[in-house]
Amino acid sequence: MADEHRHKLTERDGMEMGIRCPNCGTYTSFGDILATGACRGGWKGCRTGLRLDLVVVE
Repeated sequence: MADEHRHKLTERDGMEMGIRCPNCGTYTSFGDILATGACRGGWKGCRTGLRLDLVVVE
């Protein structure tokens, strides 16, 4: 089983509809994360898996 690390995102990490990968810095859109579960930096050798969790507060 792979290690799982949770990262709190800051304003610096976010961009329009996406984030920078915490390992390689490649921009990955939220849609790509939902569709592939991986960083788009695979062409640079990054094998980081990414996942989005939705938190609903009532």
